[in-house]
Amino acid sequence: MKRVFVQTSIAIVSCISIYAENRNVVPINVVSGFDDNPILVGVVSQEEDAHSIQWSFANTREFSVEIPERTSGLTLVLLKRDSIPVVKALTSESLAEAITIEFLEGKSVSGTVVAAKDGIPIPEGLVTVEFDEQLGIPIPEKESVFAWKLEEGGAFEIRGLPVGAHIVTVRAPGYMPAQQNVVVELEDEIQELHFQLTKAVHIEGRIVDWRYGTTVEGTFDTVVSPPESQTVDIQSDFDDAGNFQLGPFAEDAAVEFVAHTASELCSRPHEVSVPAEDVVVYVYQWIRLVGTVQDRDTGEPIPEFSYFIGRRMFDEEETKIVDTHGKFNVDIREDHNLVFCIVAPGFSFWASEVIDFEHAVEGAIDLGIIALEPVLEVRGRVLDRQTGEPIEGAEITRDDSYTLGTDPRSINVLRWNSWKVKTTTNAEGEFQLSGIPTEGSGISAWAPGFAQETQIVTDIQIPLEFELTPTGTISGQVVSLTGEPVAAMIHFTGGGRRTDDGNFQFKVRAGTHRYKAFADSGTSKVVEVTVESGQSVEGVRLVIEVVGRVYGTIEGLLEGETVMVGVDGVAGAYERVTSNGEFEITGVPEGQHVVKSKTSFGRELEGNVVVDDTLEGRIDLSFPGSSTLSGRLVSGPDGLEDVKLLAQPESPGLPEVQTRSKRDGSYRFQGLIDGYYQVEVPSRNFTQQVLVQGDTYSDLHLSANRLYGKIQGSGSVEGAKVRLTGGSEDQEISLWTNVGANGSYRFDGVPLGTYTVRITHSKYEELAQEVVVDQNQVELDFQLDDAMQN
Repeated sequence: MKRVFVQTSIAIVSCISIYAENRNVVPINVVSGFDDNPILVGVVSQEEDAHSIQWSFANTREFSVEIPERTSGLTLVLLKRDSIPVVKALTSESLAEAITIEFLEGKSVSGTVVAAKDGIPIPEGLVTVEFDEQLGIPIPEKESVFAWKLEEGGAFEIRGLPVGAHIVTVRAPGYMPAQQNVVVELEDEIQELHFQLTKAVHIEGRIVDWRYGTTVEGTFDTVVSPPESQTVDIQSDFDDAGNFQLGPFAEDAAVEFVAHTASELCSRPHEVSVPAEDVVVYVYQWIRLVGTVQDRDTGEPIPEFSYFIGRRMFDEEETKIVDTHGKFNVDIREDHNLVFCIVAPGFSFWASEVIDFEHAVEGAIDLGIIALEPVLEVRGRVLDRQTGEPIEGAEITRDDSYTLGTDPRSINVLRWNSWKVKTTTNAEGEFQLSGIPTEGSGISAWAPGFAQETQIVTDIQIPLEFELTPTGTISGQVVSLTGEPVAAMIHFTGGGRRTDDGNFQFKVRAGTHRYKAFADSGTSKVVEVTVESGQSVEGVRLVIEVVGRVYGTIEGLLEGETVMVGVDGVAGAYERVTSNGEFEITGVPEGQHVVKSKTSFGRELEGNVVVDDTLEGRIDLSFPGSSTLSGRLVSGPDGLEDVKLLAQPESPGLPEVQTRSKRDGSYRFQGLIDGYYQVEVPSRNFTQQVLVQGDTYSDLHLSANRLYGKIQGSGSVEGAKVRLTGGSEDQEISLWTNVGANGSYRFDGVPLGTYTVRITHSKYEELAQEVVVDQNQVELDFQLDDAMQN
């Protein structure tokens, strides 16, 4: 049996007491049970925390211990491996002569430790015991008095257990600790424990600031499932490169965690099954959206509704809110093109504009009153125009494409209505469609083999009747001059479709249709096909003629930059190039052509090429711009975050380049050609000329003036909009911001001049006041009056 010994060369070591008083030296004599195991000795006072006892060792049969003259309330504790602990109350009578001690063997418990996954014995580890609390046996925290090493076969034997309910803990390198309870009774029975340890694994990865793409350090909030598998504290460590290791966890446990940084960035919840490697955790700035949802017609709050947030609206999970006042308070993470959407039964779908984090005030944006439009049900039927028979299974959808605008909010509403507000016809061709506003909308009907029909409904009380026209089909093949099938892209009015084997079939309305095929070897002529309602036209052939090609090289692209190269005036003659190197464009006829190119960074280049009787023409395109302009956009000592900057080259024909400043005010323009640029900050009416030569650095110092203050009213002014317009004769600017819950507002980088401050809020009268910014700090407070009731 392997045992852990604490070695000492001191035969007798007196205990150091916490009492500053005279002391007695008391001899101790071990009359039985003495062995090679050292004895740990402590004197405990009732007034003393057991963890603060100063212990000492003895390794002889006879030794002495110092005890305060005041003996009341003192207890002598002697601990020795493989023996029952000795706890002896001290009295003046017991100290009159040497104290005799007998160590008893107690009970033994044996067991085995194996790996939970494969049952293989674990040969390395430590078994420890925590005695029954009711026995009141103090144990030193850092001494391995009652600890036993595992044998090679994973076996162990614990000796010297007193009667009671004890806790046995097993720890092994690379495994999660495990505990079991063991009850020792007077009966002489054999106790056996069997442990199955789960491997200890980690989550490894890095935390990335989403806005800047940089690796950062942080802390983690974790929830482990099943919770009983987490038997040790969770630690997080970061290496020099910023990579983290989080754990340990039991293998195959489910861990949900959220990362935080010192700059108050936070990730969304992540859930992984451990172990997990190369986990990338993005942290974001978060803001709070607040507002109230109410019935547009009655003004009453809507107590139950759902919301979701995202770019791909139909992939997002809805979250239900129940609030008698129709209010919501939602935290969302910083992201591009996020919209906030609300769905309520019996009301129209609502989507916000794209959330602009720049307009958050004290971490919140107030969306104000969101008035949802009540919706009703429209009825109707769908018939076959040729036969008059009802069409079963026709799809009916709400179609607002004729009534809504093209702003992002309208597009999101249109998509939702067309995807979600739908139904199908029954065997009689009849339908009932819920989700139509009282003033009506567009309704579309479609069925397989029929052309879609749309009607504009202005009175939903009048039943609709759709007569669908059967569609025709046009089928055929794209072939070479020798009649072999050719893979090609077929272009037609309103779109295109690729065929990999040359075969194609299109469902079409009655009328004349035009098709042209583009293949690697060339293009076909335009073929016109006329189809009547329900007619099938077969055997259409699009013959690819052998035509020329334009080829060459692309040079000067920057890292991450791509370019679209095309031959002007030749349909389908273009190629997207993702890196410096060769390109080829086919389907170009003989003659002189203009090759145009535009990069993803906005740089443009063009040149002339001649395709001669060899059916080939070469042109090499080299983009000269490889310089950069970077620096910080600052107002006084502070950087201005997320501000749009433009760089306009003085040389004619070169494109304007734009970027936005980062959190610390830093900016960077790429793909510039050496020369002078006018760098402009439109929102501050700021312009500065900069000479770019290679990688150029230039800080842009806007005026350091600040206009700030507080707005008050009879109630909350949160969500009020503050607009700042004006300046000087040659420098007009226009800025706006939202007001936070405490009524504060602030504008940084305001040029000297005279401005109009205009404040609007749905509950208060509009207020406008002129202010002169003629110093570094201008404070201006406002008191709003309640809006007049009609």
